[in-house]
Amino acid sequence: MKAKALLFFIISLSIILPAADNNVFRYGAGIRISSFGIPNALLDLALYEHPQLTGTAISFETYSYGDKGPRSVFSGVYSLEYSHISGEGYFRVEQYNNRLFGSGEITQLNITATILMHIFPASPIHPYIGAGIGIGRMSIFAEGSYQDELGTTIRDSYQKKLIVPVGHLPVGVTGNIRDKFLLRAEAGFKNGFYFGASVAINF
Repeated sequence: MKAKALLFFIISLSIILPAADNNVFRYGAGIRISSFGIPNALLDLALYEHPQLTGTAISFETYSYGDKGPRSVFSGVYSLEYSHISGEGYFRVEQYNNRLFGSGEITQLNITATILMHIFPASPIHPYIGAGIGIGRMSIFAEGSYQDELGTTIRDSYQKKLIVPVGHLPVGVTGNIRDKFLLRAEAGFKNGFYFGASVAINF
């Protein structure tokens, strides 16, 4: 009786284990934290004069994979990202405006859909490139002071909110841990240049 039970256990185990090994993860979720900065060429569209602005971005991401799961050549990334940058210096909205010396900040909240192409995806560590599009909401705020002809200090502020298109061009390296976890180092452009790292869990 014990021999039959043991034989049944061995046969069952031999069936279950290969099934677990062949399980393919089709989706994932993770978070990315990056250093972030907007190039002056984009800031020039809103402000005539401004200092360099830098900050951070945090992104909540979901993933979809092909038939081979995380080892597929192509994967999709769907992201909700918040970024905040700030700086101090001289500001002018238009050339004829007074120069304000003070501080400014820009925040963005955007959603994007990106396709990644993985190079040698079967390797545990491999590079990837991608392209994506989306839409975002940008808020610009600056405040400072200047002196008029009489030497009186005048304080002023500027605020603007915009709905903007978002372009996403990532390049990075993925570390695949048994298909269950992904670690990524990534740089790219998403209405600003960024460099950061992410971690994801697949299911």
